[in-house]
Amino acid sequence: GKRSGNGQLAQDIAAWTFQETLVYKVDSATHFLEKDESRTEQEKYTINDRVTFSMEISYFDPIKNEYLPKSDIQDLQLEFTMLDPHIRTGIPAVADKPGTYSVSFRAPDRHGVFKFVVNYKRKGFTPLQVALPVAVVPPRHDGYPRFLSAAWPYYIGAISTSVGFIFFCIVYLGAESATERKRKEKGKNKVE
Repeated sequence: GKRSGNGQLAQDIAAWTFQETLVYKVDSATHFLEKDESRTEQEKYTINDRVTFSMEISYFDPIKNEYLPKSDIQDLQLEFTMLDPHIRTGIPAVADKPGTYSVSFRAPDRHGVFKFVVNYKRKGFTPLQVALPVAVVPPRHDGYPRFLSAAWPYYIGAISTSVGFIFFCIVYLGAESATERKRKEKGKNKVE
């Protein structure tokens, strides 16, 4: 007899069902400061830090029966979310490292607990899901400049108000004591 044309389809469906084909896996996901050569994962970042997110992805090869690096995913996205995504950007593959995807961005100008989220779902493939929480904090109190050049109008306003108040107090108190002296002198003249 003649073999059915559905034999190959049945084998493909069985292999997919038992996760022998089209299986993706996240080997590792990390984040670090962009300038950090040691690539140490941070617990917290400061507002406006340059942050790099990197992940390694592999797929299962049923012929070799092992996971191999996967570098041809074009539409992989990273979301840096608090409640809503503050940053949504594509994660390109790194050219000289098979299976590695990496992107750098500036942390938003808002503090709170954020998450690095990768949620890659495509029909027929195993979903890739990563969620790494991290804190974004404001700069330390000594992380700001002592005097801001843009604030000079406010400095001058505060200083002129203080000087005006002191001048007013001197004039008001001085005028009051001068009128009292005149009264006392008039009172002495009348008594004499």
